[in-house]
Amino acid sequence: MPTSKKTSDKTSGVSVARDFNNALTGTLGFEAMRFTANYARIAKAELQSCDYDDLMAAAQDAGKLLPETFNPAKDEWPDEAEKINENIEEKLKDFDKLAGGFKKFVENARAAMTAANRQQ
Repeated sequence: MPTSKKTSDKTSGVSVARDFNNALTGTLGFEAMRFTANYARIAKAELQSCDYDDLMAAAQDAGKLLPETFNPAKDEWPDEAEKINENIEEKLKDFDKLAGGFKKFVENARAAMTAANRQQ
């Protein structure tokens, strides 16, 4: 009897976890939110405070320069935003977990904010 209860508890735990995961991944903008939060968490852990602040300010500035209809799959970054990207990537080149990810960070942050605004 105890074995079947244990199996039942385990099965229901797996089921709950699966349902929770499905609900999250079904949330509009979830993947963008997850990437953005994870990149920011890594940046906070890896960078000095002043460099982290610079990264966040640069992300905000670059995001404002992207057109509202910007599609990362089709559109190129405007020249001014590209300059910000190049400057930040130069600072991040020695941080393996962050280097090469600034554009994706900005694009995902924008997508997450757009999704959040749609849900309101």
